[in-house]
Amino acid sequence: MSYLIPIVEVLDAYNLLIGFVQPKILHVQMSHLLYVTVHIQIGMGFLGINFLTKEQERKNELIRLEDLASPAPTNDGDDEGVTSPNTSTNEDIPKKFSRGAATFIIFSAVPYMFQIIFYGGLNMYAYHCFKDDLYRTIRLNGLFENDGNRFVATASVDSASYRSPGEYARNMDTVVSTVYDMVNGKLFSVPKLILLPQIIAKQPMLVLKIFPFILMSDYIKSTIVATVTTEVERVNKKAKGLEAIRTRIEQFDLKNSDLIQRSGYGSIPFTKRRWVSLTEEIQDLTIRGAILNRSRMYFAGLQRHFIMIALVDCALAKLILIGKIMAKDIFVYQRAIEDAIDLLLMRSRAESQLASMATAIDVLDDLKATWAGSEQQNLINCSINDAQDSDGGQRGVLAIKDLAYTRGAAAVRTSDLVVKPGIYAVTGANGSGKSTLFSVIMSCDTNKKSINLDKSISIDRTASINMPSSDVVEISQNFYWPLFTIPVDWIYQIHTADVTDDMKRDQMITRVEEALQSLNFYQEMQSDHGSETLNAPTNSPINLLRSDLTEKKEDWFGDLSGGQKSKVELVRKVFLANECPKILLIDETFAPLDPDSKSLVMGKLKDFCSNSIVLVIYHADVQIDEKGEEAEEEACVPSSNFFDSNLHVEDGILSLRSVCIES
Repeated sequence: MSYLIPIVEVLDAYNLLIGFVQPKILHVQMSHLLYVTVHIQIGMGFLGINFLTKEQERKNELIRLEDLASPAPTNDGDDEGVTSPNTSTNEDIPKKFSRGAATFIIFSAVPYMFQIIFYGGLNMYAYHCFKDDLYRTIRLNGLFENDGNRFVATASVDSASYRSPGEYARNMDTVVSTVYDMVNGKLFSVPKLILLPQIIAKQPMLVLKIFPFILMSDYIKSTIVATVTTEVERVNKKAKGLEAIRTRIEQFDLKNSDLIQRSGYGSIPFTKRRWVSLTEEIQDLTIRGAILNRSRMYFAGLQRHFIMIALVDCALAKLILIGKIMAKDIFVYQRAIEDAIDLLLMRSRAESQLASMATAIDVLDDLKATWAGSEQQNLINCSINDAQDSDGGQRGVLAIKDLAYTRGAAAVRTSDLVVKPGIYAVTGANGSGKSTLFSVIMSCDTNKKSINLDKSISIDRTASINMPSSDVVEISQNFYWPLFTIPVDWIYQIHTADVTDDMKRDQMITRVEEALQSLNFYQEMQSDHGSETLNAPTNSPINLLRSDLTEKKEDWFGDLSGGQKSKVELVRKVFLANECPKILLIDETFAPLDPDSKSLVMGKLKDFCSNSIVLVIYHADVQIDEKGEEAEEEACVPSSNFFDSNLHVEDGILSLRSVCIES
């Protein structure tokens, strides 16, 4: 049975679906779709029988016109035995046929057309609702579950097997449409299949004589088609893999086009050669796949139309001769026999579609495994302790005991580290593990938003990490800004248009304006835009900034300087809050700021975050702290009236040091 009907493949598709959708929800959706499809397709099948009968009857009348128009014999004169046409009768025949055609169009064709369009449209709507729900599950809803871990895991897949969410969703469409099209077509053929049992019961020998030849020809065809299909799928799969790699390479190279141009004399030819090589290989595979697919399609079509149909016609001729069917029933019974054979040989007939579905299932199984892996969070077990510290003084310290971590060549350890509220310069050589420390802190499971530890980071030893609060915020050195969005929407990470209170929305926008202006955001824009902007009216800066914040931009960050980007991130993550986060991690955010802006930002952070722990990754020339003639020379970080202490990594040891106090 499994050779004839694709039971295993359908079960594979079902098992795949319940891996992405809860079974209870999926069963309800499938029940609704099946209810609509069964009623509409079977009903349209009966309508189709009536229409096919009338259509065949009309065609039979057209064929009989030759007999009706045959000339009558005459015996006049020497022309004995010569025939002459009956002119008046022949003139009436076309008129009668034309009247019949008009009747057929008005009472059969047009009603059937509207019935098929209307009911078929209802069926298609129900199907697309079901299919689109699954599409959104893959591309949207399921992708962003688990606090974005699935989203990150999907983007982190190896280049060789990377696919975009849209590609995964299209593979789901392939699975759903393949199964549904088979079921949908078989339901439409049910009314015609009902006609066959009575014929088969009265003429069993007809089945034994004709059907073996049909099955044998179809077996030969399916064997050839299956072989070609396997090769087509292999070629297409390889081509799609290369296309995914090419897409990532092209996007990366275009993003860094300026750097490529500056990378040496041979950088552009080298890049071109890579693009050309990949494109030529993809085109070669595409051509091979297209030729094989065309050959498969033509072979299957010719076998059906010129071999199988000829054998079916033999069966119909026998039925007509013994009076079991009439000429007007030829089309209906021909389709009925075809549908019966198609049902028996469903699997071999759908070999190509099933092969494509199997490939799609493999792709989605990989996605399911990726998502399942993202459920296993790689977090550090921390605790929150807002009690007084050991000195009985301040609350809210960060206490790290017996911690050791490695990332690549960097190995860092600390035995007993207590960080009180204040601003700390985090220093150390490049690659010493400073940014990795931020990753460790962000991976605490007590955080409001915990970030999984990267696979490259190994926690070798940890006794305890006591956090002062779950409110931990990191400002990384690389900023993200969404394309085609209203800037103020991303700053608040809501759609401000959904705020129904106009006054509240205006206050939200004004608050962002004032926060950015307090950091001289627009002043930097003036210097970039030249004298024309510098000579603008007094009220121009705030108006222009408000316009920039409230209008949709293709890439607003792309038009900003590095310093402006840093200011926006500081406002978005820190200064718009009612109070500073209890732990604030700043990864080289000050680097793009000019000296005046840096002093301004440092001053605001010093005031706003006086009760918080602020860790700032810092790179600067080392000074010497002269404490006296007998004091030892010690490398230190200048306070700059900003830093309270120095968290330093050296020789794999993380420790606290004092900062240089300027005189």
